[in-house]
Amino acid sequence: MFSLYGQNTDKIDSIYQQIQSMPDTPEKVNRLLRLNRQSHYNRPDFVEKALNIAKDIYYIDGIGKAYDMKGYMSRKKNNFVKSVEYHKRALGFLEKSKDSLSKIICLNNLGVSLRKLNDEQEAYKYYLKALELAKASKNNKQIARVLNGIGNVFINTEEYDKALFYFKKSLKYEFQNKNPRGQEYNFANIGEVYIYKKQYDSAETYLHKSLDLAKVLYSAKKVGIENNLLGLLYKEKGDYIQSIMYYNKAIPMLEAQNIQRYVANSYINRGLSKLALKKYKEAYQDINKGIEIAKKIKSKENISLGYNALVRYYEAVHNYKKALQAHKTAKKIHDSIVNITTKNSIITNQIIYETHEKDEKIKQLALEKEREQQASKRNFLWMIAIASGSIIILIFFYMLFSLRRKNKELELEQKNSEIQSYILKIKELEEKMQEGNQPQKIDLNDRLKDFDLTKREIDVLKLIAEGYSNDEIAEKMFISKNTVKSHIKNIYLKLDVKNRIQVLKKLQK
Repeated sequence: MFSLYGQNTDKIDSIYQQIQSMPDTPEKVNRLLRLNRQSHYNRPDFVEKALNIAKDIYYIDGIGKAYDMKGYMSRKKNNFVKSVEYHKRALGFLEKSKDSLSKIICLNNLGVSLRKLNDEQEAYKYYLKALELAKASKNNKQIARVLNGIGNVFINTEEYDKALFYFKKSLKYEFQNKNPRGQEYNFANIGEVYIYKKQYDSAETYLHKSLDLAKVLYSAKKVGIENNLLGLLYKEKGDYIQSIMYYNKAIPMLEAQNIQRYVANSYINRGLSKLALKKYKEAYQDINKGIEIAKKIKSKENISLGYNALVRYYEAVHNYKKALQAHKTAKKIHDSIVNITTKNSIITNQIIYETHEKDEKIKQLALEKEREQQASKRNFLWMIAIASGSIIILIFFYMLFSLRRKNKELELEQKNSEIQSYILKIKELEEKMQEGNQPQKIDLNDRLKDFDLTKREIDVLKLIAEGYSNDEIAEKMFISKNTVKSHIKNIYLKLDVKNRIQVLKKLQK
């Protein structure tokens, strides 16, 4: 895996061009998504490219991961409805995936986006699914993240003891994981819970632990958020000068990181601290600045906080008419937060319903492609098996033929050996007859006269006895091979034999 932190746009584009030259495969999709993640999620074109390739090649896991990333990027832009839509579409593709990590991350992301829409009940449901899967996978890093998310659900529902339980459990895992960033998150969350529980000493201890870690990790975003929480802590304690000091540190950091929700919150709370110090003009400016930012990003919680701050401001300057108007506006916004949950849920579900058929079509095509690939693989294996079987059969028959041919050769060799043996014996007899000083050589004509052989047949028989082949007899007697065969046939009949060996045996007797 390559890292791009701190690298310039030209370098990122260069790597993108290298990836572009790759064939369209799952690896190319994964690299594009990884490149966007390592580019701080600032390249939506990478994600769109990855999504389109994943759809073209029916890479279901890739489609799911691309939609999940689109959901995360939408959340960064405070478009939480769109974020939920993308995460739910991602989950539809990842639901049967073997990639449990991607599914856990998607479930966790969905929980975060639902919390931003104040839909704590739905968020809690998806967090529990993520927790169950993370435990089954024994993924302690993801378990810690999900526990932290559940803790935030209970902050929103103002069930602080439950929130504290989950944050401390998450913190325990983060120590086991040796993850300082996760420890920092939990320290900050525990500190925030203690603020709401009015246990200020405990809150200060945990918030300073979080701030120290954020400085070590060079996390400007978290330093800004922790300064915001310390500002809230000292405001609640009544130390308004210290509160303003921390908000003065938090605001420029949060503005630099474009974390508008916390920027709005910091302005409004700094205004309340100034209001407590009777700096009415400055307080009014800060509160209105916070409301303006909150309206821009449609942060209902901060808008409600801002109008409640205006109520206190108008009461402090004795403008009760405007105080009443601000109170009505604050109540209306507070009530709308409850209604907006239902509304957003309806909008999201409607969008998901409209895209469901399209996503199901992609999944069906992917399934058909997978079946075709499996069938092709089976056919290929059958072809290999048949070819292997055919080769084995051919080898068997070749070996059988070779064995039979070898046996024939051995039989012929044995017969030739026997013939040569008989020929030698005949020669030995002839030599013995010569050694006996016989006045005349034994004439085969006399010995074979009882068999009624013709002269030519006797000539052929003599040559057979001397070991000549049919071709040699034909050449020696100046006759054709067929004539030789005919004479031999007649000899066999008259001597009552079947082959040359029996002829020689007959002559020996």
